[in-house]
Amino acid sequence: MSRPSRSNRDTPTLFDARMEYLFRRAAVAAVLFDPRAAQELLKLPDAEVGRLFKIHLARVMGVATVLNVDLRSLREQDEKQRSKRKRGAIRRMSSRNALVAEGKLLRAGIVCEALSITGRRLNKRIAKGRIFSVEVGGEQYYPAFFLAKELDRKDLAKVTRRLDGSTGWSKWSFFAEPKESLGGLTPLQALMRGDVKQVLRTAKAVVKQFRTFERRKLPDTRKS
Repeated sequence: MSRPSRSNRDTPTLFDARMEYLFRRAAVAAVLFDPRAAQELLKLPDAEVGRLFKIHLARVMGVATVLNVDLRSLREQDEKQRSKRKRGAIRRMSSRNALVAEGKLLRAGIVCEALSITGRRLNKRIAKGRIFSVEVGGEQYYPAFFLAKELDRKDLAKVTRRLDGSTGWSKWSFFAEPKESLGGLTPLQALMRGDVKQVLRTAKAVVKQFRTFERRKLPDTRKS
């Protein structure tokens, strides 16, 4: 459902205030970082600026996922002006919905745009095991770390394929949780360091362990 335009409302909402605050900070950062480039942005069509901003925002979210940045904690520390009621609502948010809210899980549209591929090509990559999705609230979302340029996408695809047979959420847990075999790093962090072989070995061990566990759960149908 599309959000109603400001002209249709008498007073600004909390969403409007947050967006205005966000864009103001982004504009200040752009001017401070590179004033000339900021001036050039003013020459681009509005739609192009929005498109580029969304793509780069999605990629940064991917890097944040790789580095395991706790965006929720940072946001609460940086925005103390939020009401206690709002902070409480964020803390009560389910962990999976929180991943969506933090941008660590993205819809197919922005993923396709950031990777410059069509929905059909995205589906082919999923079918080949190069990318995976997870379900939240009956909808499919894709990990933002697939957009991170700091990761070699071929290496990431190799590891994802090594996890073939696991559920989407099992794959997410593998990539996002620290592993003893990787020195306490997450597989994403290890891949960023170039430890591809060790990550692949860890993935193989995890899959083997999971399959052994699943076999033990099966009832014994052999006759005594």
